[in-house]
Amino acid sequence: MYAQNFLLSLAARGLAGIPQTILGVYADTVREFLGVPEELKLLFGISFGTADPAVPVNAVGRERVPLQQSVVLHDTPGVLDRE
Repeated sequence: MYAQNFLLSLAARGLAGIPQTILGVYADTVREFLGVPEELKLLFGISFGTADPAVPVNAVGRERVPLQQSVVLHDTPGVLDRE
């Protein structure tokens, strides 16, 4: 949840971020480089900064399915009705 909230807070401030899960594979190397004690676990890191809109990968469109196709609400008639 922390990572999700951190990424959302970056977006709200006009920044971009992406989780780097490959760092978990190199946890010992990262831990040694940063001086992190062994008793702490490393799952991933987060790279963040400003996105370059000229880079092709940043122009990839992401479409979302309508909520009606992905959410089921019980005993809440009308919540997902389109206006």
